[in-house]
Amino acid sequence: MPADPSGTRPFLSLWFGNFFEPFHSDAQAVRDGVAAAAGLGFTSINLDSKAWEDFFARYRGEPASQYVGMQEMMMAEAARHGMDFTCLAIYLCGDNLYPAIRDVPPVRGEEPVLPDGRPMGTYLYGSPRAQATMVEHVRGLLRLYGEGMHRAADGRTVVQTMFDPIARPSFDAAGRARYLDWLEKRYDGDIGLLNRRYGVECERFGDLTPQQYWLRPQELTWVSCARPTRDDFDRRTTDFHRWVDNQTHLAEVLVDHFAVMRGHWDDLGVFAEPVLHQWGYFFNPPGVSDWQTGQRALDVYRIAPHVDGVLFMAAPLNAENRPDASVLGVEGSIARNANGHGDFTAGLYLGRHVNEDVYAVVPPAEAIATQVAAGARRLHVYGWSGLDDGGVMYRADGMFTASLRAGNRWAAEVIPLLTGARPRQVALLFPAETSLLEPLEVDEGGRHRMDLLGWYQQFTDLGWHVDVLHPDQVVAGGLDDYRHLVIPANPLYDLGQNAGLEHAVRVFAERGGSVFHGPGCRVAARAFGITEQEVDFDCLAWEEEVIPHGWSTVSPDGGEPLATYIGSGRAALTRTTVGEGRVYSFGFEYGYAYSRRSMPIVPPGYGRREMHPVVLLRRTPVEALAGVAPGAVLPPVRGVEAARFGNRVVVVNHRSGPVDISGVPAARAIHLLPTAPGWLAAHSAVLLELE
Repeated sequence: MPADPSGTRPFLSLWFGNFFEPFHSDAQAVRDGVAAAAGLGFTSINLDSKAWEDFFARYRGEPASQYVGMQEMMMAEAARHGMDFTCLAIYLCGDNLYPAIRDVPPVRGEEPVLPDGRPMGTYLYGSPRAQATMVEHVRGLLRLYGEGMHRAADGRTVVQTMFDPIARPSFDAAGRARYLDWLEKRYDGDIGLLNRRYGVECERFGDLTPQQYWLRPQELTWVSCARPTRDDFDRRTTDFHRWVDNQTHLAEVLVDHFAVMRGHWDDLGVFAEPVLHQWGYFFNPPGVSDWQTGQRALDVYRIAPHVDGVLFMAAPLNAENRPDASVLGVEGSIARNANGHGDFTAGLYLGRHVNEDVYAVVPPAEAIATQVAAGARRLHVYGWSGLDDGGVMYRADGMFTASLRAGNRWAAEVIPLLTGARPRQVALLFPAETSLLEPLEVDEGGRHRMDLLGWYQQFTDLGWHVDVLHPDQVVAGGLDDYRHLVIPANPLYDLGQNAGLEHAVRVFAERGGSVFHGPGCRVAARAFGITEQEVDFDCLAWEEEVIPHGWSTVSPDGGEPLATYIGSGRAALTRTTVGEGRVYSFGFEYGYAYSRRSMPIVPPGYGRREMHPVVLLRRTPVEALAGVAPGAVLPPVRGVEAARFGNRVVVVNHRSGPVDISGVPAARAIHLLPTAPGWLAAHSAVLLELE
């Protein structure tokens, strides 16, 4: 039976891995590793039990291979240390480590086919044969090892039923027919419109060749693909339109796959919690082109109805490639809202320094605390050993492991106490089209993603609770509980079908909600008729003179001017009354200005005049317009995030200096790290139980 059948301990899981030595064949290394995981405070280990031939042989009663035998030893060692385990059952393509590392083949059932007839080396997700192999594998794992697996609160066995799903097209006759049928429906049978977009001359959809309907199909592999350039995006070229259609189709294939598999997992009594992405969901590491959501056709909000838990890995790395713990706040908000504010598992990529030594800046304990503040009830950490991409935590130094141990200890004590619901105050609209369709390489400096981050930081700095809502959630009435709506940059918004969203946003404002947006906001244009004019860059006359910082400068038309450009006197920030509510239109990308790496200098034409970017103002425009959050326990401190759960508040300090919390009337304080009375240590957290 599971090591903790009562379910009283929070689930703190560590992906282990035994591809590489010493954990592939050294039994003592495995014993030491599992003991170390237990000593770090983990309650469970996650095993890389993918659908390979040697597992199927084991199901048939054959002797365990070296790999499978070591997995079985890990299970026994986990039980010896009071831990249970879960199994990562299916990888996006079977696996990517052949033939050099694993010496047995995957069991895929059916694969997609490349244009030249070769198999692509991955699953054909829509294939009943491929799906049957997945079900057979999970059934085998449950039969042999299910007794020791972790159980969900309702008693179902937790299985990571997929890892990093990436749907691929198939260019055999059946695959071509499926896609061309989908394309004809997408274009309502208008071949002329497709011809104009693709730059081709076809009489029927069925006449299209792979080179005509897919973006450079010869570049497809099990994980990578051709991508448009920045110029293609800017000019909306034929390659751009192919890309949009290709990715939209694959996104639907992926959702359909999870919808079908939902029934299979229900039949097996499985709590299906796939790991949907391993390299950060909205904030992918720059320079890792094959591992980003902008080319993976992945929308976790739309997969959410078909899984028991939306889980993905996150790391404290922003779109400018800088360590930044507040990124985890955004990713945690996405996970919380994709899971409908229910219990969810937060994923943290702690086992490898992604792109730079991020955990020298953001300690593991701070990363864990940020996800606890987001409302996570469980934790899935990646990972102990893997070397290629799975993690090298067993090589981490003493400061790292001490911080990790402290974070797990604190999380285990604090999570059970957070029984109240987080307030719903500020909704931040998820830029669904840009997330789905824009690879990071064509987002100059990561600026579109940084705009969302900056809005999140601004409102959390003022004590507000911020939820990242998907357009589908807004259409379904998701704004009813919120006071403010923020619409960050989404340059691909026009590619969505958003009439319902625009109606919901207008109703929200008419009923008294406040809406904040920057330049080029099509939601504001369509919902409220707000237009704008491009203007030359200039500074703003506000309570203080402000140097804007974005990639465009506009003057909103209409509305009441709240700030003007100094040179022209034209409106730079306006307030438009809509029913009982207000719409605040900024002439520059406010979120980007608040979060980006560098700050602008005073334009030379203004000589010695004192002007500042928004981050250096005594009072920012958003603070003046929205105020400090009602019920905030601390005065505004930039880089300090507070999350309230009933009469308990988690405060996370992302700063490098201590924070004075002596003014908070708390009956009890549970500190992540030791600190002086009345203070919260740097890069630390505290649970305060209010009097």
